[in-house]
Amino acid sequence: MNTVISKFEQLTSFFNHLNQIDDETFYQPIAEGKWSTAAIVAHFYYWDQFIVTERLPYMLKGEAMPSCKNSVESLNREAEQFSKTLSKNTLIDKAIISRLKLAERFHASELSTSFTVANTHYTLLEYVEALCKHDEKHVKEVASFLYSSYIGESIHSLQMNS
Repeated sequence: MNTVISKFEQLTSFFNHLNQIDDETFYQPIAEGKWSTAAIVAHFYYWDQFIVTERLPYMLKGEAMPSCKNSVESLNREAEQFSKTLSKNTLIDKAIISRLKLAERFHASELSTSFTVANTHYTLLEYVEALCKHDEKHVKEVASFLYSSYIGESIHSLQMNS
């Protein structure tokens, strides 16, 4: 079993932890002008779906990707809107299932297959490594937000009880 693909798959553990936060925090923007945790989960879900339907068929054949029908920005906007239409648990469940299915496809693939995305050459393994780095960026943003939110609430409640 490839460790990079396993790392890619482990995002589902993070998703499972998000079931423990309250709905208000889940749908609250993580900072001024930023997405909510829900929108970030939907972002992962949408991109996993996009990769399966729009990119993976070309990747597995070692072909160059055709230009995107959807721009990155429009796909991200769709994901953000989608996040507002589902309950927290439903959205998290969809993201988990989607990530596990994509990881399974990667596990079953020849990771040395090379292809091109927007004039950049990748092997499948390199592409998954890049996805993991992208995942880490968003996980750190959410973790930082949740830490500051809950620590802030705890400090506030301590001050109120003094």
